[in-house]
Amino acid sequence: MLRLFKGYQILVLGDREFHSIKLANWLHSKGIDFVLRQKQGTYIRQENESYQRLQSLGLNPSISFFLMGIQATKQKGFAKFNLAGYYKRKYRGKLEPAGWFLLTNLNSLKDAIKAFKLRSGIEAMFRDCKTGGYNLESTYADGQRLIGLILLIAITYTCAIGIIFDL
Repeated sequence: MLRLFKGYQILVLGDREFHSIKLANWLHSKGIDFVLRQKQGTYIRQENESYQRLQSLGLNPSISFFLMGIQATKQKGFAKFNLAGYYKRKYRGKLEPAGWFLLTNLNSLKDAIKAFKLRSGIEAMFRDCKTGGYNLESTYADGQRLIGLILLIAITYTCAIGIIFDL
């Protein structure tokens, strides 16, 4: 796949299921940007400090931070990355159940948050494709028909992204 996208800037976004430090290290070694949400129990170590779990960093509503050059595992041999912490403030009486701990090789809090927020559109697309309007799982389409449906969905979402980001 990487050969197909040679010459393009690639950004990999991963929710907590993809919190792997090994994945982060591999992506970084391939020159791929990433933002991977981490579980609260993940250990990190800042330079000249002892290991601590993310949950001990005091991430509360309206709080955000950006730590550079942290070690995100107790194992040796992994590159140092950056950690963005973000907890959205209470909005219209709603409070998110937890903040985000984002392991990244991007260089700023703003870039990491902006990139990870793109996941909400991805989640909506998955919902649309599976059980929403497209309901692909119930079509039992295969071969050319399935390719045609997926192509139609891709064009629709590409156009929507172009409108949203004024591309």
